[in-house]
Amino acid sequence: MDDYAGRVLADRYRLPLPPSDEYEFAETRAFDTYSGQEVLVRQVPLPEVVEAEVLDEDGGPGAVPAPRRASGRTTRRPTDPAVRRAIEAAQAAAQIPDHPRLDQVFDVFAEGGSLWIVSEVVAARPLAALLAERPLAPYRAAEVASDVLTALRVLHAHGWVHRNITVRTVLVCDDGRIMLTGLAAGAAEDALCGYDPVPDPPEEDDGGGGGGGPDRAPGGEQGGGPPGSGSGGGLPAPHAPGGREGAYEALNSGHPGGSSGQVAVGAPALDGARSGGGARSGGGGGARPALPAGDTRAARAGAIAAYRAGAR
Repeated sequence: MDDYAGRVLADRYRLPLPPSDEYEFAETRAFDTYSGQEVLVRQVPLPEVVEAEVLDEDGGPGAVPAPRRASGRTTRRPTDPAVRRAIEAAQAAAQIPDHPRLDQVFDVFAEGGSLWIVSEVVAARPLAALLAERPLAPYRAAEVASDVLTALRVLHAHGWVHRNITVRTVLVCDDGRIMLTGLAAGAAEDALCGYDPVPDPPEEDDGGGGGGGPDRAPGGEQGGGPPGSGSGGGLPAPHAPGGREGAYEALNSGHPGGSSGQVAVGAPALDGARSGGGARSGGGGGARPALPAGDTRAARAGAIAAYRAGAR
């Protein structure tokens, strides 16, 4: 608790003191005083608003009456419609069910001229930090790409497009797993720019006995849904019974396609990596043993449950 002696956000999240050469953290750990858990807090600065000058009708060109003179730059308030849309977009992104390849977002709020996104603490480093040390081995790069594709298939199955994949939003966990982050922050930034990133809700079946045409993907193409959804992909559809459990089974089984037995993109490269390199490695060099998937999932589930219990 002594490590978190900085400012308190939302009367709940206590931040550490920033370094003397840094005004404020853009991303840092924080202590949740409600649940007693450490969380990760990301800051999305809200854009400034430049108020327009209004000319007086009788004052002639360039005349600005004192009561209507512009006050300069101001920061958007939480009640601003653009800020509300950004919060709603980030909250909608946080509603995606928990998945081993996606970080869990807990809370989104606006305070002090910034949007704050609270998520779980992941024992990981961004891919950018590893690439700064040395390049990845070919098989390891294939593993990273395969895990990122798995995360994207889950997002696409729920109608989302990430639009924020960088070497900083791809996390390499200490046990070698890959997690994708940045969806909520990207959705908030898109909303602040005037774009609506939230997917349309799925159309409900009117019970017409299949008289309508085939479903259309968000891009307008006909098909049975995004890759990895329904019977046409490796992962079950999010609305199908056992869909979420099937995604976990697909991750932990030897077949990336889960119970359907289909092989996902990048699986041949993974097979070569396992046969030639053994266990996954966190970087581009030697291999390190991975923790059992059940233990990792149990630890994450415990941390998430503790946060939600404190939020009640």
